[in-house]
Amino acid sequence: VVDSFGSEYLEDQGRFYVDYVKGFYNVLGRIRAKYPDVYVQCCSSGGGRVDYGQMQYFDEFWTSDNTEGLSRIFIQYGTSLIYPAFAMGSHVSAVPNHQTGNITPLKFRFDLAASGRLGMELQPKNMSEEEKDFARRAIASYKEFRDIVAEGDLYRLASPYDKDHSALVYVSKDKKRAVFFAWCIRYQSRTPVVNFRLDGLDGETHYKVRELNVDKSCWWGNGQSFSGDFLMSQGMNPNLKKIYDSAIFILEAE
Repeated sequence: VVDSFGSEYLEDQGRFYVDYVKGFYNVLGRIRAKYPDVYVQCCSSGGGRVDYGQMQYFDEFWTSDNTEGLSRIFIQYGTSLIYPAFAMGSHVSAVPNHQTGNITPLKFRFDLAASGRLGMELQPKNMSEEEKDFARRAIASYKEFRDIVAEGDLYRLASPYDKDHSALVYVSKDKKRAVFFAWCIRYQSRTPVVNFRLDGLDGETHYKVRELNVDKSCWWGNGQSFSGDFLMSQGMNPNLKKIYDSAIFILEAE
């Protein structure tokens, strides 16, 4: 007998999805018990990709088939309201994007993907040497702070739904290290440079601030040390005035 959800001829149809999920968890539990070292990603067509019950069986979930940078600003903002960054698949994909057709700079794509579980959906043979060099640089810098993204506390500084920028900071549990991300998502014209007040730092600790993935920083304070109190009360004002401008800063206690 094939049970059809909503059938008027079968009993307990209201339990269909509950029983299905319980059965699915049972299958996943047996797979993980038999193959504990296999890396498994949760994915699904359309919605319903992940729930907290599934996360005990998967190492990562595929956040969305839309991997275009500008779209992912909003997708990852919403996803991270519920799910932890260490499991949020956040990959750099090719351009023009296969979903939207949009063309976003490689740095913007990497700077965004690094705020989650960084991966690559790029074919190296289709990349220029310059792009390969930048990818190596961005991956190396990601390894400097990926533990903060995975295990630190997330503080939201600017919502893409409210402003022309999106920004957030992850702070390590001991408050000795942090990584600050900021992205410009709309053209700013001649408006003043936006100021971001950081959060979650130790006010008495002095942090050396260093921008990653660039040769010339977009912030006047790059390489200098500031107290946590200054960074939280006065903030940082990187020069991000054009759409697709982006920056990653790592903060380390001295």
